[in-house]
Amino acid sequence: MVLTPFIAGLTAPLYALRKRWFKRESLQTINLPQTGLRDHVVIAGGGRVGSYVAQVLHSLKFAFVIIELDSHQIDRFKKTGLPVIYGDACQPTVLEAAEIEHAKFLIITTPAAIITNSVVTQARQLKPELHIVARAESMEQMQTLSNSGVNEIVLPEFEAGLEITRQTLLSLNIPAGEILQYTDQVRHRLYAPIYQMNAGYPTLTQLQMAADQFELVWITLPDSSFFIGRSIMELGIRSRTGVSVVGIVHDKKVFPNPDIHYRFAEGDSVAVMGNIEQIGAYKKLVQALQTKPETEEK
Repeated sequence: MVLTPFIAGLTAPLYALRKRWFKRESLQTINLPQTGLRDHVVIAGGGRVGSYVAQVLHSLKFAFVIIELDSHQIDRFKKTGLPVIYGDACQPTVLEAAEIEHAKFLIITTPAAIITNSVVTQARQLKPELHIVARAESMEQMQTLSNSGVNEIVLPEFEAGLEITRQTLLSLNIPAGEILQYTDQVRHRLYAPIYQMNAGYPTLTQLQMAADQFELVWITLPDSSFFIGRSIMELGIRSRTGVSVVGIVHDKKVFPNPDIHYRFAEGDSVAVMGNIEQIGAYKKLVQALQTKPETEEK
Protein backbone atom coordinates (compact mmCIF):
# COMPACT_ATOMS: atom_id res chain seq x y z
CA MET A 1 0.00 0.00 0.00
CA VAL A 2 2.88 2.36 0.80
CA LEU A 3 4.52 1.67 -2.57
CA THR A 4 1.33 1.97 -4.64
CA PRO A 5 1.50 5.76 -5.30
CA PHE A 6 5.18 5.50 -6.19
CA ILE A 7 4.62 2.59 -8.58
CA ALA A 8 1.63 4.32 -10.18
CA GLY A 9 3.79 7.36 -10.83
CA LEU A 10 6.25 5.20 -12.76
CA THR A 11 3.63 4.06 -15.28
CA ALA A 12 4.39 6.73 -17.86
CA PRO A 13 8.23 6.49 -17.83
CA LEU A 14 8.16 2.69 -17.78
CA TYR A 15 5.78 2.58 -20.74
CA ALA A 16 7.95 5.02 -22.68
CA LEU A 17 11.05 2.93 -21.86
CA ARG A 18 9.26 -0.22 -23.00
CA LYS A 19 8.41 1.40 -26.34
CA ARG A 20 12.06 2.32 -26.90
CA TRP A 21 13.31 -1.18 -26.07
CA PHE A 22 10.62 -3.07 -28.00
CA LYS A 23 9.96 -1.07 -31.13
CA ARG A 24 8.68 -4.10 -33.00
CA GLU A 25 5.59 -5.36 -31.28
CA SER A 26 4.21 -8.86 -31.67
CA LEU A 27 1.13 -8.96 -33.86
CA GLN A 28 -1.44 -11.71 -34.30
CA THR A 29 -4.93 -11.57 -35.81
CA ILE A 30 -7.60 -13.98 -34.56
CA ASN A 31 -11.14 -14.63 -35.82
CA LEU A 32 -11.05 -11.72 -38.27
CA PRO A 33 -13.53 -12.02 -41.17
CA GLN A 34 -11.96 -13.22 -44.41
CA THR A 35 -13.75 -10.46 -46.30
CA GLY A 36 -11.95 -7.82 -44.25
CA LEU A 37 -13.31 -5.02 -42.10
CA ARG A 38 -15.32 -2.06 -43.37
CA ASP A 39 -17.37 0.56 -41.48
CA HIS A 40 -16.51 -1.22 -38.25
CA VAL A 41 -15.70 -0.28 -34.67
CA VAL A 42 -12.18 -0.66 -33.31
CA ILE A 43 -12.06 -1.32 -29.56
CA ALA A 44 -8.64 -0.53 -28.06
CA GLY A 45 -8.60 -2.55 -24.85
CA GLY A 46 -10.41 -5.79 -24.18
CA GLY A 47 -10.82 -5.55 -20.41
CA ARG A 48 -14.16 -5.39 -18.63
CA VAL A 49 -15.35 -2.25 -20.40
CA GLY A 50 -14.09 -3.32 -23.81
CA SER A 51 -15.56 -6.80 -23.43
CA TYR A 52 -18.95 -5.38 -22.53
CA VAL A 53 -18.93 -3.07 -25.55
CA ALA A 54 -17.90 -5.99 -27.77
CA GLN A 55 -20.74 -8.16 -26.47
CA VAL A 56 -23.30 -5.43 -27.16
CA LEU A 57 -21.97 -4.83 -30.68
CA HIS A 58 -21.92 -8.58 -31.32
CA SER A 59 -25.55 -8.95 -30.23
CA LEU A 60 -26.52 -6.06 -32.52
CA LYS A 61 -24.53 -7.61 -35.39
CA PHE A 62 -22.21 -4.61 -35.80
CA ALA A 63 -18.76 -5.27 -37.23
CA PHE A 64 -15.93 -4.68 -34.76
CA VAL A 65 -12.45 -5.79 -33.78
CA ILE A 66 -10.74 -5.76 -30.39
CA ILE A 67 -7.10 -4.83 -29.86
CA GLU A 68 -5.63 -6.42 -26.72
CA LEU A 69 -2.12 -6.98 -25.36
CA ASP A 70 -2.99 -9.27 -22.43
CA SER A 71 -2.47 -12.92 -23.42
CA HIS A 72 -5.05 -14.12 -20.89
CA GLN A 73 -7.71 -11.90 -22.45
CA ILE A 74 -6.65 -13.12 -25.90
CA ASP A 75 -7.25 -16.74 -24.87
CA ARG A 76 -10.74 -15.82 -23.69
CA PHE A 77 -11.60 -14.08 -26.95
CA LYS A 78 -10.33 -17.09 -28.90
CA LYS A 79 -12.82 -19.32 -27.12
CA THR A 80 -15.74 -16.94 -27.69
CA GLY A 81 -14.90 -16.51 -31.37
CA LEU A 82 -14.78 -12.71 -31.21
CA PRO A 83 -12.43 -10.92 -33.64
CA VAL A 84 -9.30 -9.77 -31.84
CA ILE A 85 -5.80 -8.55 -32.62
CA TYR A 86 -2.99 -9.39 -30.24
CA GLY A 87 -0.82 -6.29 -30.18
CA ASP A 88 -0.26 -2.77 -28.87
CA ALA A 89 -2.84 -0.27 -30.10
CA CYS A 90 -0.23 2.47 -29.80
CA GLN A 91 1.67 0.95 -32.72
CA PRO A 92 0.70 2.05 -36.26
CA THR A 93 1.15 -1.48 -37.62
CA VAL A 94 -1.42 -2.80 -35.15
CA LEU A 95 -3.94 -0.07 -36.02
CA GLU A 96 -3.34 -0.79 -39.70
CA ALA A 97 -4.04 -4.48 -39.06
CA ALA A 98 -7.35 -3.35 -37.51
CA GLU A 99 -7.98 -1.48 -40.79
CA ILE A 100 -8.42 1.75 -38.89
CA GLU A 101 -8.57 3.72 -42.15
CA HIS A 102 -11.86 1.95 -42.97
CA ALA A 103 -13.33 2.14 -39.44
CA LYS A 104 -16.25 4.32 -38.37
CA PHE A 105 -15.41 4.53 -34.67
CA LEU A 106 -12.49 4.02 -32.34
CA ILE A 107 -13.28 3.27 -28.69
CA ILE A 108 -10.39 3.53 -26.22
CA THR A 109 -11.18 1.83 -22.91
CA THR A 110 -7.82 1.98 -21.13
CA PRO A 111 -7.68 4.24 -18.03
CA ALA A 112 -3.97 5.06 -18.55
CA ALA A 113 -3.63 8.61 -19.90
CA ILE A 114 -0.31 8.07 -21.67
CA ILE A 115 -1.64 5.05 -23.58
CA THR A 116 -4.86 6.82 -24.54
CA ASN A 117 -2.98 9.88 -25.80
CA SER A 118 -0.63 7.69 -27.82
CA VAL A 119 -3.49 5.73 -29.43
CA VAL A 120 -5.29 8.97 -30.30
CA THR A 121 -2.15 10.42 -31.89
CA GLN A 122 -1.46 7.35 -34.02
CA ALA A 123 -5.12 6.96 -35.05
CA ARG A 124 -5.41 10.62 -36.07
CA GLN A 125 -2.34 10.24 -38.30
CA LEU A 126 -3.86 7.24 -40.05
CA LYS A 127 -7.39 8.66 -40.30
CA PRO A 128 -7.77 12.32 -39.25
CA GLU A 129 -11.60 12.36 -39.46
CA LEU A 130 -12.07 9.20 -37.35
CA HIS A 131 -14.73 9.45 -34.63
CA ILE A 132 -13.06 8.64 -31.29
CA VAL A 133 -14.65 7.79 -27.94
CA ALA A 134 -12.31 7.61 -24.95
CA ARG A 135 -12.34 7.05 -21.22
CA ALA A 136 -10.84 9.62 -18.85
CA GLU A 137 -9.92 9.30 -15.18
CA SER A 138 -9.73 13.00 -14.28
CA MET A 139 -10.88 16.45 -15.31
CA GLU A 140 -7.35 17.25 -16.51
CA GLN A 141 -7.25 14.17 -18.74
CA MET A 142 -10.69 14.97 -20.11
CA GLN A 143 -9.53 18.46 -21.06
CA THR A 144 -6.37 17.06 -22.68
CA LEU A 145 -8.34 14.53 -24.71
CA SER A 146 -10.84 17.20 -25.71
CA ASN A 147 -8.00 19.43 -26.94
CA SER A 148 -6.59 16.52 -28.94
CA GLY A 149 -9.86 16.17 -30.83
CA VAL A 150 -11.50 13.21 -29.09
CA ASN A 151 -15.19 13.39 -29.96
CA GLU A 152 -16.74 11.87 -26.84
CA ILE A 153 -15.26 11.39 -23.38
CA VAL A 154 -16.65 9.44 -20.43
CA LEU A 155 -15.61 9.73 -16.78
CA PRO A 156 -16.71 6.43 -15.16
CA GLU A 157 -16.24 7.57 -11.56
CA PHE A 158 -18.27 10.73 -12.15
CA GLU A 159 -21.10 8.79 -13.81
CA ALA A 160 -21.13 6.25 -10.96
CA GLY A 161 -21.22 9.03 -8.38
CA LEU A 162 -24.03 10.77 -10.21
CA GLU A 163 -26.08 7.56 -10.35
CA ILE A 164 -25.57 6.97 -6.60
CA THR A 165 -26.72 10.54 -5.96
CA ARG A 166 -29.79 9.98 -8.16
CA GLN A 167 -30.75 6.80 -6.29
CA THR A 168 -30.28 8.55 -2.94
CA LEU A 169 -32.48 11.49 -3.92
CA LEU A 170 -35.17 9.10 -5.17
CA SER A 171 -35.10 7.33 -1.79
CA LEU A 172 -35.56 10.73 -0.12
CA ASN A 173 -38.74 11.22 -2.19
CA ILE A 174 -37.33 14.14 -4.19
CA PRO A 175 -39.50 14.58 -7.33
CA ALA A 176 -38.01 12.84 -10.34
CA GLY A 177 -38.21 16.00 -12.44
CA GLU A 178 -36.07 17.93 -9.95
CA ILE A 179 -33.50 15.11 -9.80
CA LEU A 180 -33.20 14.96 -13.58
CA GLN A 181 -32.87 18.73 -13.80
CA TYR A 182 -30.10 18.71 -11.22
CA THR A 183 -28.15 15.83 -12.79
CA ASP A 184 -28.52 17.39 -16.22
CA GLN A 185 -27.04 20.66 -14.97
CA VAL A 186 -24.12 18.90 -13.28
CA ARG A 187 -23.38 16.75 -16.34
CA HIS A 188 -23.64 19.77 -18.65
CA ARG A 189 -21.10 21.74 -16.59
CA LEU A 190 -18.65 18.85 -16.49
CA TYR A 191 -18.91 17.94 -20.16
CA ALA A 192 -18.94 21.56 -21.37
CA PRO A 193 -15.87 21.09 -23.62
CA ILE A 194 -17.57 18.20 -25.41
CA TYR A 195 -20.83 20.13 -25.79
CA GLN A 196 -18.97 22.98 -27.46
CA MET A 197 -17.07 20.64 -29.80
CA ASN A 198 -19.86 18.25 -30.79
CA ALA A 199 -23.19 19.88 -31.71
CA GLY A 200 -25.05 16.57 -31.58
CA TYR A 201 -23.96 15.63 -28.07
CA PRO A 202 -26.44 17.90 -26.21
CA THR A 203 -29.31 16.53 -28.30
CA LEU A 204 -28.36 12.95 -27.50
CA THR A 205 -28.09 13.74 -23.80
CA GLN A 206 -31.44 15.52 -23.80
CA LEU A 207 -33.08 12.53 -25.48
CA GLN A 208 -31.56 10.20 -22.88
CA MET A 209 -32.74 12.44 -20.06
CA ALA A 210 -36.22 12.65 -21.59
CA ALA A 211 -36.37 8.86 -21.86
CA ASP A 212 -35.44 8.57 -18.19
CA GLN A 213 -38.43 10.70 -17.25
CA PHE A 214 -40.90 8.17 -18.65
CA GLU A 215 -41.86 4.74 -17.43
CA LEU A 216 -43.92 2.03 -19.10
CA VAL A 217 -45.92 -0.35 -16.92
CA TRP A 218 -48.35 -3.18 -17.63
CA ILE A 219 -51.26 -3.95 -15.29
CA THR A 220 -53.73 -6.81 -15.81
CA LEU A 221 -57.27 -5.90 -14.84
CA PRO A 222 -58.88 -8.21 -12.24
CA ASP A 223 -62.38 -9.56 -12.84
CA SER A 224 -63.85 -7.12 -10.29
CA SER A 225 -62.20 -4.04 -11.82
CA PHE A 226 -64.34 -0.95 -12.26
CA PHE A 227 -62.58 -0.46 -15.61
CA ILE A 228 -64.39 -3.42 -17.21
CA GLY A 229 -67.10 -2.37 -19.64
CA ARG A 230 -66.00 1.26 -19.64
CA SER A 231 -64.05 3.10 -22.27
CA ILE A 232 -60.76 4.97 -21.91
CA MET A 233 -62.64 8.24 -22.46
CA GLU A 234 -65.34 7.43 -19.87
CA LEU A 235 -62.76 6.65 -17.21
CA GLY A 236 -60.84 9.84 -17.97
CA ILE A 237 -57.56 8.06 -17.30
CA ARG A 238 -55.35 10.76 -18.76
CA SER A 239 -57.18 13.70 -17.18
CA ARG A 240 -57.24 11.98 -13.77
CA THR A 241 -53.68 10.62 -13.70
CA GLY A 242 -51.70 12.14 -16.57
CA VAL A 243 -50.68 8.78 -18.08
CA SER A 244 -51.38 7.73 -21.64
CA VAL A 245 -52.76 4.30 -22.51
CA VAL A 246 -50.30 3.07 -25.15
CA GLY A 247 -51.25 -0.58 -25.48
CA ILE A 248 -53.74 -3.28 -24.56
CA VAL A 249 -53.46 -7.04 -24.76
CA HIS A 250 -56.91 -8.58 -25.18
CA ASP A 251 -57.48 -12.27 -25.86
CA LYS A 252 -53.80 -12.71 -26.89
CA LYS A 253 -54.08 -9.86 -29.37
CA VAL A 254 -52.08 -6.66 -29.03
CA PHE A 255 -53.76 -3.28 -29.65
CA PRO A 256 -51.12 -0.52 -29.82
CA ASN A 257 -52.32 3.05 -29.21
CA PRO A 258 -55.95 2.00 -28.63
CA ASP A 259 -58.80 4.32 -29.51
CA ILE A 260 -60.30 6.34 -26.64
CA HIS A 261 -63.61 4.53 -27.21
CA TYR A 262 -62.07 1.12 -26.51
CA ARG A 263 -63.99 -0.64 -23.71
CA PHE A 264 -61.99 -2.70 -21.27
CA ALA A 265 -62.79 -6.41 -20.81
CA GLU A 266 -61.92 -9.01 -18.19
CA GLY A 267 -58.31 -10.14 -18.36
CA ASP A 268 -57.11 -7.13 -20.34
CA SER A 269 -53.48 -6.14 -19.77
CA VAL A 270 -53.14 -2.38 -20.03
CA ALA A 271 -49.87 -0.57 -20.81
CA VAL A 272 -49.59 3.04 -19.72
CA MET A 273 -46.73 5.51 -20.02
CA GLY A 274 -45.91 8.52 -17.89
CA ASN A 275 -43.45 9.88 -15.37
CA ILE A 276 -43.04 8.40 -11.90
CA GLU A 277 -45.69 10.62 -10.29
CA GLN A 278 -48.24 9.89 -13.04
CA ILE A 279 -47.63 6.16 -12.87
CA GLY A 280 -48.15 6.31 -9.13
CA ALA A 281 -51.45 8.16 -9.59
CA TYR A 282 -52.58 5.56 -12.14
CA LYS A 283 -51.81 2.67 -9.79
CA LYS A 284 -53.75 4.40 -7.01
CA LEU A 285 -56.71 4.84 -9.38
CA VAL A 286 -56.68 1.15 -10.29
CA GLN A 287 -56.52 0.14 -6.63
CA ALA A 288 -59.20 2.64 -5.61
CA LEU A 289 -61.57 1.33 -8.29
CA GLN A 290 -60.67 -2.32 -7.76
CA THR A 291 -64.22 -3.19 -6.68
CA LYS A 292 -67.33 -1.81 -8.37
CA PRO A 293 -69.26 0.64 -6.15
CA GLU A 294 -72.67 -0.52 -4.96
CA THR A 295 -74.40 2.22 -6.96
CA GLU A 296 -72.87 0.80 -10.12
CA GLU A 297 -73.98 -2.76 -9.34
CA LYS A 298 -77.64 -1.89 -8.98
